[in-house]
Amino acid sequence: MLPSKVSISPINRAIETGGSRPVVVMADDFEEYICKYDSNGKLINEYCSLCFLDAWGIPHLPGALVNILPEHINPEIISNRTQPHHFGKPTFGLRYQKETVDVTNMFVGLKGNYHELGKYQSRRALLKIALFDLWLANTDRSANNYNLLVQSIEDRFQIIPIDHSDVFDGCRLGQELAQLTPEDSILYADLAHVLLYNPKKIADEANAILDNFPTFVLNCGNMLPDIVAGMPNEWCLNKQQLEQQIREAVIENNAWLNDTKANFRELVAPLTKGA
Repeated sequence: MLPSKVSISPINRAIETGGSRPVVVMADDFEEYICKYDSNGKLINEYCSLCFLDAWGIPHLPGALVNILPEHINPEIISNRTQPHHFGKPTFGLRYQKETVDVTNMFVGLKGNYHELGKYQSRRALLKIALFDLWLANTDRSANNYNLLVQSIEDRFQIIPIDHSDVFDGCRLGQELAQLTPEDSILYADLAHVLLYNPKKIADEANAILDNFPTFVLNCGNMLPDIVAGMPNEWCLNKQQLEQQIREAVIENNAWLNDTKANFRELVAPLTKGA
């Protein structure tokens, strides 16, 4: 489901984060990619999430499977967290785009400034992202860790979710997943109260998203065989088992799907007061 790329120059740099330590490298399409090389479970999570975002119609950065050649492993980026053997398998890469910025602190001072907020044409996509996170039990995004980018498109902006290495309740496929708590959701953040300021429109949009939720899940289920088949063999030794675990967890699990919808309604309710 994702194109394969090969590095054409040494790793440019490593990005220090509280979680993974991705590296930036130029690939054979002359684009730079931010590449993760974590445990196989986390790479699988990132890969599946990107494919599912596409099925949901949620904007995302272009992804690729990037093979970093041994001669391009820059000795300067080697550390306890980054070793040459980590690049013995394809990495998960997102194309680096200079016109994107981290959403953190970007909206300070914008509350009530409806002219500026009106430029965020997909601000209600935040609702869809929140439901997506609930559905996949994404513990990688919360009120304290947005993991969202803002991309400039002419005089408008769109919100793009990133970092999904801890979906499936933090890599717990094959076990019973737990629903996110309110504090775990992006809808609990100040950001939601800044962007989602029209209670009536928020209620209408939330209902429309819930109406489409079964279709989103069905689309993902239909795509799942191709998604798993396109995954690097180095990441997964038993693809049949992986597909079945995903189906049982979030595709065909009616109790989970019903709990996800109920959780979403509960989280949206404070944003619709007065609707």
